[in-house]
Amino acid sequence: MAGLLLLGMGPTALARAKVPVSDRAAVAVELQRLEDADAIKKLQRAYGYYLDRGYWQEAANLFADDASFEWGQDGVYLGKSRIHAYLVRSTGGNPGPGLPFGQYNHHMQLQPVVTVAPDGQSASARWRELALLGQFGSHAEWGEGVYENRYLKEGGVWKIKALHFYPNFVASYQDGWARLKPSAADWRTSTARAFPADRPPTVSYKPFPDQFTPPFHYKAPAEVAPRIGTDAESARLAILRSRRALENLQAALGYYMDKGLWTQAADLFAPRATYEHGQSGVYVGRARIRQAMALTGPEGLAPGQLNIFMMLQPIIDVAPDNRTAKARWRSDVMLARDGAGQWGEGVYENDYVNEGGVWRISAFRYYPTYYADYDKGWAKGPIPLAGPSTILPPDRPPSGSFGGFPETRTVPFHYAHPVAQAEPMAAWPTSADAALAGLRIRIERLEDHDAIEKVQRAYGYYVDKNLWRDVANLFAQDGTVEIGGRGIFASRPHILAYLQSLGPEGPSPGFLMNHQQFQGITDVAPDGAHAAGRWTAFVMAGKAPNADWGDVTYENTYVKVDGVWQIKALHAPFTMYSPFADGWGKTATPITRPDSWPPPPDYPPSVLHNTYPNFHIVPYHYLNPVTGAPMPDPDPAAGGIAPMKGPMTGPMKGEE
Repeated sequence: MAGLLLLGMGPTALARAKVPVSDRAAVAVELQRLEDADAIKKLQRAYGYYLDRGYWQEAANLFADDASFEWGQDGVYLGKSRIHAYLVRSTGGNPGPGLPFGQYNHHMQLQPVVTVAPDGQSASARWRELALLGQFGSHAEWGEGVYENRYLKEGGVWKIKALHFYPNFVASYQDGWARLKPSAADWRTSTARAFPADRPPTVSYKPFPDQFTPPFHYKAPAEVAPRIGTDAESARLAILRSRRALENLQAALGYYMDKGLWTQAADLFAPRATYEHGQSGVYVGRARIRQAMALTGPEGLAPGQLNIFMMLQPIIDVAPDNRTAKARWRSDVMLARDGAGQWGEGVYENDYVNEGGVWRISAFRYYPTYYADYDKGWAKGPIPLAGPSTILPPDRPPSGSFGGFPETRTVPFHYAHPVAQAEPMAAWPTSADAALAGLRIRIERLEDHDAIEKVQRAYGYYVDKNLWRDVANLFAQDGTVEIGGRGIFASRPHILAYLQSLGPEGPSPGFLMNHQQFQGITDVAPDGAHAAGRWTAFVMAGKAPNADWGDVTYENTYVKVDGVWQIKALHAPFTMYSPFADGWGKTATPITRPDSWPPPPDYPPSVLHNTYPNFHIVPYHYLNPVTGAPMPDPDPAAGGIAPMKGPMTGPMKGEE
């Protein structure tokens, strides 16, 4: 009870509380596990960023020397040199670093469920990959699948020990996933046929439209919350761990929904939880929630049914007493029913409860932005939201009335503005105890990391709905924005003027502006007052009847002002914008210019570059997470049609 009372204290009182010397070892171990989980997320996200831009050697260097790599049914490749050779061959043979003209190779690493072993020397994680692939003027594809990976800490550095990717599908952009035909019994890629693996595949399965569930490394994702201590350090660690436990919980729910595992999904809810999806009404209790989920398909799903609900862009707020929490999530949705494909997107605003040390969902609310026919998209083929079921009527009517796109609305935010209304981060009192001071600094760095992620993800949610004043208020007073080729806008007032040039304040009927914030790698400087972050923005935009896809890489800086993190500089060069009707395989939109529309920028662009199908890489702010090496320059031939000269490495089995 003393611990719960302590967690109910305000930040100042928490900061004054002291950790008993006897508890420091436990605090240090708990802190290390949280740092380990965050390091693994950085490692896997860095892998995706290296694949995106053809940095094959840098990706291979993230693996342990004796690591294994397994992709679908291609078999198992052993050791870094073999893994490097596979990566090069699987993407056309250009050794990089860099990609040739017109090649698209975006592999987003999303929806982590990370589990660190008790000894802190090994870990496992489940990830989702959403891929945009293709060659300009020739073809474009969507890819989706799941990783179940193992990691190893060597010399204090986390490395990938075993990467196992289960591709669910790679589908033509024009035809989509719903028209895929069953794969042949031997569906190895051409890479594996020309470059045989060291071992056969460890699991035999066939991808969509067949149904297969990649094995889960975890039995129950609703982690037991840590014992709450009677000191400020334990209390603040409990909040940090709960945020990560809730991220695992919601991600696991998405993976269960993907495969129609309704029983496992319902077990993640509290006994008297509520479930509300769009306009379907409210279902109460686990049994009814399971039945409501099963309205979309049988347990395990029907043949040819796709049911992907990604759990992305979390903003998680845990109550000071660590007993309840709220979170906002985004879901990109890929569906297939009776041979027809659908896109979807929406927002969750969920509640959670800590029951006996286990986090569970107490209220599930999904607000679809749209469902749409795959071929027509959200601008030309929106699908009306379904009402309450007549087969399984809900326990309560819908809690509110709303429609899908082209109707637009702002789903209320559970959180206050993370800059304008933020409570300054509690400062620790001065301590002459060096060991205690070191623990406190490490705890604060994790809190810094979480606060920066919240600011950046809130940026995406505000941009979605044209909430320009809220967007501008995320920036420092002397902050800057540089998006595409428009140049640099300096200071909050000028940032706001630029944003207002994009459209009127607030959501507009028939206008979509989704700027989803994914795959963050955030690094806080030693001074605790500055930071940098790399992010991917996956964009769905356009004014009906027009619609566009967009892909943007951010390299941002942040500053802590009076205990509150703010965006110092947002730098967002476009990678690709393409009309929905054509896709990136056929049509690419040129980069914007300083004179594209008023107002003019304060300064010219900091970098001149062209968008896809040309090659451009935004320099990584971080060193390689394993080797510590800086990013090398791309091959001089990158972005052209001449072959790259980089050396191939490793013994090439089957090609001696």
